[in-house]
Amino acid sequence: MKIVQKKTLEDTNCQVLVYGIYNVKENETPPLPAWVKKDDPSLKDFFGNLGQMVVFSDVQIGKKKFLKAALVGLGKKEKLNALNFCVAYAAAFLGFKSKFYSSIAFVYDRQEFTKVFCSHLIMADYEFLDYKEKKEPPPKIEEINLIVQGSSDLTNDIKLGIIYGQATNYCRSLQNQPANVATTTFMAKQAEKLAQEKGFEIIVFSEEELKKHNMNSLLAVGSGSAHPPYLVILLYRGNRKQKEFDLAIVGKGIVFDSGGLSLKPSEYMENMKFDKSGACVVLGVFEGLAQLKPNKNIVGVLALAENMPSSSAYRPGDIIVAYNKKTIEVLNTDAEGRVALADAISYCIEKYKPKYLIDLATLTGACVVALGDLAAGLMTADEELKNKLLDCSLKTNDRLWPLPTWDEYDEKVKSQVADVKNVGERGMAGAIAGYSFLKVFVDQNTSKWAHLDIAGTAWTEKPKFSLAPGGTGFGVRLILEFLNSI
Repeated sequence: MKIVQKKTLEDTNCQVLVYGIYNVKENETPPLPAWVKKDDPSLKDFFGNLGQMVVFSDVQIGKKKFLKAALVGLGKKEKLNALNFCVAYAAAFLGFKSKFYSSIAFVYDRQEFTKVFCSHLIMADYEFLDYKEKKEPPPKIEEINLIVQGSSDLTNDIKLGIIYGQATNYCRSLQNQPANVATTTFMAKQAEKLAQEKGFEIIVFSEEELKKHNMNSLLAVGSGSAHPPYLVILLYRGNRKQKEFDLAIVGKGIVFDSGGLSLKPSEYMENMKFDKSGACVVLGVFEGLAQLKPNKNIVGVLALAENMPSSSAYRPGDIIVAYNKKTIEVLNTDAEGRVALADAISYCIEKYKPKYLIDLATLTGACVVALGDLAAGLMTADEELKNKLLDCSLKTNDRLWPLPTWDEYDEKVKSQVADVKNVGERGMAGAIAGYSFLKVFVDQNTSKWAHLDIAGTAWTEKPKFSLAPGGTGFGVRLILEFLNSI
């Protein structure tokens, strides 16, 4: 899908026009463009409220004729944010796409939303159809024109938005693969394929190599599965004059989470194919890096395992010696993500010493209870890092909300028989307990660290924000934007 900026409506040859309208006064028809007939009966209840839409046929504007033209309500101008803007316009995009129109011109006056809007359109254009019988070609939008009132040249914003959206869709395609396809070996091979195609360095620790490196916590999580665990490391060197790494991204890659011997309830277990979402985000970011080519050095780490019950599975009550020699008391095998990440994070910091380290994990149901599906939990003790991530979250619609990280919470994960236990106190601050656990495996004197709990935002069971159900790719745009801020 091609997205280009046009100066005026006279410059576009699109079939369809979409025009944003603000609500000025409640229950009052707002100011309308000159081409709209004010006495049109379809305008009777159109007030420019957020999400309202009125469609006209055969609209003549100057010398240009559009087959369809839509007014889209944007609500109060002072209340409009990037997400509401994108959702309102993307709804029109999907409506016209479903009617097999191939080109759409969008008119708006908020140039600061252009980058995120372009990424949202690319994402709205995505559907996961890998396993659907294809009886006829699906509808397809070929070209988008942007007419942005009062704007400067937006070529770079459009380019970045397209890259962000494409990288996110790559992540979503991996997220949506079922567990019988997306095994640990499949994910490791996807990383190898990406590295080969894009020119990244890659290191893959097989099960035997994990044993040699004493990565016993990742091994334990994968011990009940027929599919072996892996640690995959991707290296992007955009600044070869510098040895240091600017950023490390560590992703939880549990390709299916049954809960292990602490078995989950069967309800919604089919969604546990999405427990690999953090690792998919890492691969999505690297897909974006190949196009952005920033002058920075970045390391990506995938902690891959499948958490299954069997005679060889790790057990409640086990004590594991992790890579950094800290001991873990396992109280619940369904709190496996943090156990798998323990080795990945501690090895990454020791080996690569990144300035910043961000881990992304579908870690806790507690975070879903706290924040729902509208924001991921952000936990960091570094104020500068927190503020950078919050700013990037607003610019990309990958919204974050900070949770407290007081040292007193660390007491909740102290074990009587080991250095740390893998769950906190029942029913209390479960998301923060995950952070406090991981803290034991982070050298914060070396790296500034943030933990993102994306459990509520990584996938959706129904269409949301004018996007298809399934994996959301949450975090890809956020991390790519963060790279521009450091």
